[in-house]
Amino acid sequence: MAFAYEVSGSSVLGDLRFKYGTFTNGAQDEGGDIETGLNAVFAFGVIFTSHVGSNTVKYTVSGGTVTLVTERGVDGNWWALGK
Repeated sequence: MAFAYEVSGSSVLGDLRFKYGTFTNGAQDEGGDIETGLNAVFAFGVIFTSHVGSNTVKYTVSGGTVTLVTERGVDGNWWALGK
């Protein structure tokens, strides 16, 4: 199975938008791209739902796309705040 994600919902907070969802890594995967549906991401967070050795995550943002780098095989929830 490859890296997969889902946008589960969204909300409006003043002039900002809040998007959230889930992600799943295959047994050998270490992250992938999340298309948030936002034009720009100002803040991003992850909550792991499977075992993580170091509890660290790295990510880069380009417009509304977040490239997530995790330990191999971990799953979790994500959120993004932006416009």
